[in-house]
Amino acid sequence: MRRERGLAIIIGYKLIKGGLWLVFAVILLLLMQMMGIGDEILGIADHVRHHSGAWSLVLADLLVRASTRRGLWTLFVALLADGILTLVEAWALLKGHWWGPWLVVVATGSLLPFEVAALVRNPHVSRVLLLAVNLLIVWYLGRKALREHRERVSQRATLER
Repeated sequence: MRRERGLAIIIGYKLIKGGLWLVFAVILLLLMQMMGIGDEILGIADHVRHHSGAWSLVLADLLVRASTRRGLWTLFVALLADGILTLVEAWALLKGHWWGPWLVVVATGSLLPFEVAALVRNPHVSRVLLLAVNLLIVWYLGRKALREHRERVSQRATLER
């Protein structure tokens, strides 16, 4: 099956991202279960807290929040859920399901306000790039889904005559 180049790039991106997130989730789970990573992070945070800079206090607080069992499990569930959803999006696009582009548009588009808020709070080049990529994906697949919808409606109207 021949695909548009833009669609092929999006499918590849989704496959890689979804796969990586699942790998990271498994690694985090193994580190939590076998190595007690939460305790290690708390030790690092305690060490960092003794430095005099304000940045070190902020870093220590972030490490402490991330090192709680709840924080680590939240991160694990988020990686797992996002990885699975991203792979479902890739699969739907790969199989050519009519609802595949809509799924990606809704899933990706629903997170855009949060990305904008994060960018406003903490401007960074990587956040700008992520927002730009996600806007491009939403625009491209939204346009594709609308075009295909119009074609299906037109074909139905032709068949009914």
